[in-house]
Amino acid sequence: MDQPTDTGPESEAQPVQQVSPQQQAEVHVPPKPPQYGYEFTPPQNQTICRLSSKMKFVGVFYFVAAALFGALGVVTYFFIPLAAIVYVVAMIPELLIGVWTTKAASSFRNIVDTKGHDIPHLMNAVISLRKLYTLQYWLLIIALVLIVTCIAVVTFLWMSGMLSIPGGSGTYTLFKQ
Repeated sequence: MDQPTDTGPESEAQPVQQVSPQQQAEVHVPPKPPQYGYEFTPPQNQTICRLSSKMKFVGVFYFVAAALFGALGVVTYFFIPLAAIVYVVAMIPELLIGVWTTKAASSFRNIVDTKGHDIPHLMNAVISLRKLYTLQYWLLIIALVLIVTCIAVVTFLWMSGMLSIPGGSGTYTLFKQ
């Protein structure tokens, strides 16, 4: 394949200009300062700091409660194995509440301690709190279902005459024999 060649006077090579280091320094554009995100005001940081401290205390308290439930589960296992299972099951939510509360507290504390990253730290705290409250939501739903079920069973047993109330005038029987 033939390539065009320029052989005229205009095609002579342009001389390469030598650039001194001083000229390079003058041409070099300094880097832009980093862009900072949203930053809370000092009074807002103070409020967030106090919240973080209280949350940290609560989180540590739940860790201690989980450790106590775990220890009770181990000790109880040797005497009443079924009761040990109850303690271990009760330990799990306590541990999760402690973890998520402590993580949220750390994220809130990072809002105060860092500059320019308040929104990501706030979102990390919100994620931990969402997990915490989702757990508490389901625990409350389970507790309410168990309470309603227990009330219905006790009412049925009392009305059928299978359960007598101490100190009462006997039982109310819905079903006649």
